[in-house]
Amino acid sequence: MPQSKKARPKAGRARAPKSLGTYLDRIRHDPAEFRTVSRTANPMNFDVTAVLGHLDQRREYPTVQFSNPLDMHGKPSRFPIVTNLFGTRERCAEAIGLSRSQAGPQLGSLLCDRIDRKIRPVTVKNAPAQKNVLTGKKADLWMFPAVRHFEMDLGAVLTMGMIAKPPGEDFYNITFVKAFPESASRAGLTVHTLHMSRILREWEQRKERCRVAYVLGHHPAFWLGTLNNTPWGDNEYATCGGFLQEPVRLVPSVTWGKEFLVPADAEIVIEGEIVPGERTVVNPFGDISLQYQGQQLGPVMEVKAITHRDGALFQDIFSGHREHMLLGSIPREGTIYNHLRNRLGNVVAVHMPYSACARYTAYISIRKVEEGQAKNTALQALAHVPNLLAVVVVDDDIDVFNEEQVLWAINFQVDPSRDISLITNMRTPSDPRALGSTRVIIDATRPGHIAFPTRLRIPQSALERVNLGEWLDAAKGDAQ
Repeated sequence: MPQSKKARPKAGRARAPKSLGTYLDRIRHDPAEFRTVSRTANPMNFDVTAVLGHLDQRREYPTVQFSNPLDMHGKPSRFPIVTNLFGTRERCAEAIGLSRSQAGPQLGSLLCDRIDRKIRPVTVKNAPAQKNVLTGKKADLWMFPAVRHFEMDLGAVLTMGMIAKPPGEDFYNITFVKAFPESASRAGLTVHTLHMSRILREWEQRKERCRVAYVLGHHPAFWLGTLNNTPWGDNEYATCGGFLQEPVRLVPSVTWGKEFLVPADAEIVIEGEIVPGERTVVNPFGDISLQYQGQQLGPVMEVKAITHRDGALFQDIFSGHREHMLLGSIPREGTIYNHLRNRLGNVVAVHMPYSACARYTAYISIRKVEEGQAKNTALQALAHVPNLLAVVVVDDDIDVFNEEQVLWAINFQVDPSRDISLITNMRTPSDPRALGSTRVIIDATRPGHIAFPTRLRIPQSALERVNLGEWLDAAKGDAQ
């Protein structure tokens, strides 16, 4: 067994391959971005999510490291927990090499532009992620400080990403998958993406085990590279390289060698096999919709080996909160924007608001020229992103990132009998409300077919001419 909590190597950081540790080194100095908890935390008793919940209520979203958590056996864990990494748009922007000023409406589009900048992965012989190799009974899932997030959850859950490839193919798919450790060597899985579901189905149809690598920690750009709607057949290691702006370094797995490559710079890698035809109970789990996913049967992963770097960190996603929402909403905003820009050319901005858990509603602003454009825009968005339940389209003078302005447009520019459309019998998504397959389109653009009041505004020239710092007198107590 490796020694508990080895010091993380610091030499060579400047030119070291990107990892979770190299990213955290950039933000450790800023208490608004990074906080630590030194006291013993029991993640199975909601200590982790209670701390994050308090911060969320204060509208503070730092990355938090719990340095002394307990593992699932109730013993001190060697792995500090790092969570809430994706809690702000600014950190997501910086993670892929953009500036904080680019974290606004353009971030989703800039993120999606990286999809076409693929960088082929490279294979290495020596990997930090394999400094410590555990097999047999030592490959124990319960040695991890797995987090139980909410009071009705089935139990502790791993919330990061799983890697697999289809039979007879040589490309890798990476997607977020929840894993519920039911014993030291087995975990039930919940899989929600089309490509990963297809891969598991193809292996099961062959009655063969599906090899997988479950990765517990990597540079945030690596994860942001996995969240885009890439076509079947794309090697997502190459996509992640585009987001990292350097090749993803791969190493032969401990269990299958060169037949299955795993990330060399990950924190922790669980090598496992999914057993064909076998199912176990998974969920309930508090998910993105702020509701519990119902209990169901899910596939079973059997652990073959666990590897980790010295001083490895255990990464977790704070489900159903800002981090979880941003992880999905930013790439989807960019996907919708790019699709509408290419198909229609009139889109200005796209936002998926927190009020709909950043998944189920899209606010879209357009440069409207004629009636009917708003509905056509919304239909295109619904067809492109199947899990959307509602689309609101506004004029380009409405800031879709300001929900007050969007609601103003709905209240003052919408004739419900004309501007609200129900689209029935669309493909049913994973709708947490279980309300069926109807979608809602709201055309909240200014009506052009009738005489209609103009929205008031201060002249832009006046706003540009008046510098507030030059006009306001100094407040009492201000330094002279």
